[in-house]
Amino acid sequence: MNSFTLINKIFKSYLQNYFNLNNGEEGNQQLVFRRLMKLLSETKYGKQFNINPDISYEEFKKIMPINTYDDLKEQIYAMMNGEVDVLIPGKVVNFAKSSGTTSDFSKFIPITDAMMKENHFAGGSMMIYYYLNANPDSQMLKGKHLVIFGSLAKENDVTNGDLSAHISLNLPYFAKIKRIPSPDLVWDSKWEAKFRTISKISANKNVTAMYGVPSWCLKSIEQVLLLKNVNNIHDIWPDFEVYFHGGVNIEPYLPLYKQIFNDKPPILWETYNASEGFFATQDNLVNNGMRLLTSIGVFYEFIDFQDFISNKMNAITLDEVELNKNYVIVVSALNGLWRYIVGDVVQFTTLNPYRLKIVGRTSQYINIAGEEVMIDNIEKAILQACKIEHCSVNEYTVFADGPDDNNRFFHHWIIEFNESPNDFISFRNTLDEQLQSINSDYNAKRYKDLILAPIRITVAPKNTFYNWLRSKDKLGGQNKIPRVAKNYTMITELLNIIGDDYKLI
Repeated sequence: MNSFTLINKIFKSYLQNYFNLNNGEEGNQQLVFRRLMKLLSETKYGKQFNINPDISYEEFKKIMPINTYDDLKEQIYAMMNGEVDVLIPGKVVNFAKSSGTTSDFSKFIPITDAMMKENHFAGGSMMIYYYLNANPDSQMLKGKHLVIFGSLAKENDVTNGDLSAHISLNLPYFAKIKRIPSPDLVWDSKWEAKFRTISKISANKNVTAMYGVPSWCLKSIEQVLLLKNVNNIHDIWPDFEVYFHGGVNIEPYLPLYKQIFNDKPPILWETYNASEGFFATQDNLVNNGMRLLTSIGVFYEFIDFQDFISNKMNAITLDEVELNKNYVIVVSALNGLWRYIVGDVVQFTTLNPYRLKIVGRTSQYINIAGEEVMIDNIEKAILQACKIEHCSVNEYTVFADGPDDNNRFFHHWIIEFNESPNDFISFRNTLDEQLQSINSDYNAKRYKDLILAPIRITVAPKNTFYNWLRSKDKLGGQNKIPRVAKNYTMITELLNIIGDDYKLI
């Protein structure tokens, strides 16, 4: 047995322990709930609601409100100022700084030692186990694993910053030795200089796996190709095998990845690792949804999306969910978030085991006239339109606009193309048709242009969205472009960056 085979065997044996944890999902949730109630009963927040360690779920549901970040912000700031036993027993000194979809304010999500080890590390370990189990001939452990992480800052005793940077800094030794770049780079806040450093390091290593948000990983590969003056990334990383991605849907980026990999892209492995917790991971090569992780410190509840938009917070537990129904995900976890709305809308694709997919955000959907267009609809429509019109996009966002001269509202897209269509009007019509074919409510509202007018497209020049992120000091890490822009300040800023260099279709 050679050394690589031995390492692979030992590593898989270690990871098997985490896999065993995720069997018996509903029983796992009961154990997680009971542990969380004991912790909550020891906090100032829990005592406000007279939580006792033996409280039933039904009683907990009656007395504990559904929370947003704004509801818990005061307690989180108290924790950042050194107060103990606020949302979780003890003192918390690490916080994940998250703007979710690059809004103007930042959220600070507590990271307890238990959450880091028993959720984020355990979730990452289960992700790797599922991958190696699904691909027994994997060679990914032969090379280095490139991680595109953000930055950290320390003020007094408190460290805050991108979750990916927290994880990179605190990984166990056996995981750190496989990863590049060095975790010391987490303290470098100058993203563009750090990004060049990461690219230079990775250009001279045998990278076999990559982790990160699709947009930034794509830019990293492009930078490596530029540094080495080659067109095929396999000339630099001959053993490149798998890309672990999350944060946004990768499908709109697939044409760009196929192009950069000469139509031989790596295995794509989807994860659901948010600042609030590691919730799910792909568990087979088919990817029929991400496997919900039920044993690693998170208790899940779900609200029907139709109830949510009607402000009816009727939460149900995992054993009550149905297939192909839109749910708002609500979590209670080892980080001190209690009945917390993460902001994602999910659908279950299988119930045994529980697998799900992300279809939207609670704050990112367009509903001008009852069409309820979700991010999932938008992403599928533009992907299909690009296939039909033989083009590709870098970034885009959509917002509700109008009224026009006939008092009709419409969906307005700002699109930065990588490869432009031959006929922009044809692309616009195809995109509108695809959205109608995907969403029957949108189709009904577009009937004979009576309620909603045809879509409009502002074609933005290259680097528009990159320059907008730079202007917001949001380059790198887990920052991404909102697919639906409900903040019209963002639209104004984008249009100011575009200036006169645009086409309105």
